[in-house]
Amino acid sequence: MSCVSTDFATASTAFRSSSSRPSIQRSRRSLPARRVTSASRATTSAADGVGFSAAGFFFPYHVGVWEELIDIGVMRSEETPCAGASAGSLVAVLHACGMTPEDGKRILSDVLADCRKNGVIGRVGGVLERILRQELPSDAHERCSRGNLFISVSSPSFEFGVEEGATFSLEGEIISEFESFDDLMGALLASCHIPIYCGWPARRYRGKWCVDGGWANLTPTPQANGCIRVCAFPLLDAWHKAKPGDGKETGDFFAQQASFWSDWGHDNTAGLLIAPDAAGGEPSWDYSEAIRYALLPGSNEILEEMVVMGRTDAKRWAEATGRASLSNRESLEIV
Repeated sequence: MSCVSTDFATASTAFRSSSSRPSIQRSRRSLPARRVTSASRATTSAADGVGFSAAGFFFPYHVGVWEELIDIGVMRSEETPCAGASAGSLVAVLHACGMTPEDGKRILSDVLADCRKNGVIGRVGGVLERILRQELPSDAHERCSRGNLFISVSSPSFEFGVEEGATFSLEGEIISEFESFDDLMGALLASCHIPIYCGWPARRYRGKWCVDGGWANLTPTPQANGCIRVCAFPLLDAWHKAKPGDGKETGDFFAQQASFWSDWGHDNTAGLLIAPDAAGGEPSWDYSEAIRYALLPGSNEILEEMVVMGRTDAKRWAEATGRASLSNRESLEIV
């Protein structure tokens, strides 16, 4: 869960105690298909796809956005393709498996509760693996191999030359087909692998050493054009100040068209970015505060505030882009 950019049953209730966590030996569940219907939903067009950024322990923000996009019909059950890097991949896989934002709040609260109680250094990867293995449906890899899930992974490498000295490169890859449940788990854990936080400096996946997927591509999308990006961090000002070009010749990973955040400002102009500073937003927290809470899980109150922030930013984006809102959430029928 990247910090470069990183049961709370509702945004107004406390998180569940970690003492109620089920044992890792519990069998994975078989989930029924989910159907979401609403008469008002026909007024809102579904997105071509949604990509969730790396976020670290700021991922409750993503859950808030996810919940709002479901409510306004922009994300329609698991039919809407999703992509994610690091913590963003967790929300993406839950949606692709047909699970709901309420499921996400419950599952991800277990991750936060464990890390608050027992610490994060060298532990986060193990906590994620335990909880994902017990909560994802047994056929998750099949559900997620239908062109509806795209996970970003990053592979670092070092080269040594007599004249150039040591050079560092970072190769990004998007994984969208999964051979088995373990293969899907490997992609998720590789995408979420922050050195030290998750143990060994890199994680082996499909024959490569991998680190946090947000390093190469902060907010991947299911396809090149027309998809919505969701980012928990206010980065527009930094992107506008970055140097033009893709940075390949200079090794500038933060050039405006570098894979890390290419077209960031253009996507905002096109109405394709949901973030604290997008769609005319004024962030309630500055970047340094957001990074601090991405590094370590905050209090229940802070985490609840993150969910509210996500919903608020998604609502503002919907108003700015002319997306219809549902005036009555109770009109949804979830079966």
